[in-house]
Amino acid sequence: MRPDVFVLFTAFLGPAAAYRRTCSHTGKGEGWYIIRRGDNFNAVAADFCTSTNVLTEWNHISTITDNMVNTKIKVPCRWNAGKQRDCLKDQKSSNGWYHIVSGDELKDIAYDFCTTSGSLAGMNGISNPDYIKANTDIVVPCSWN
Repeated sequence: MRPDVFVLFTAFLGPAAAYRRTCSHTGKGEGWYIIRRGDNFNAVAADFCTSTNVLTEWNHISTITDNMVNTKIKVPCRWNAGKQRDCLKDQKSSNGWYHIVSGDELKDIAYDFCTTSGSLAGMNGISNPDYIKANTDIVVPCSWN
C-alpha cells in the first residue's frame, strides 16, 4: 500500500471532532431542537443528556425519520452561559478528549459532558477537582455522534 494512502486510511480510524447539537433555550431547562438530516433518536438524546424515553414523552414520537427534517422538538436544554464544549472523540470507545482552556472549572466541564466532577477527576487522576490546569487535555464521556 502506498504510504500516502495508508496515512489517509489511518486518519479515518483515529480521533474525530464530535460537534454537539445545540438548542434554543426557553429559560425553563427546556428548549427546542430542529431535526437535521441524518439525526437519530439515540444520538439526539445523548447530545442533550437525556434518554429516548424523555424525548418520546415530551414529543409524542418514538423515532426520528427523514420526513421529520426541519421539525422542531422539545429537548432538555442545559444552560451554561452560552459556552458549548465539544470533544475530540476516540472512535474505539465512547470517550474522547477535551482541551482545558483558561477559566474552565471541572464542575462546568462535567455538566457539559453529562457527568460529575468526581467522575471526571477519577477518569483523569485529578486529586483536586478545584484545580485544573489550562492547556491540558482530559478524558471526557463523548458518546454523541
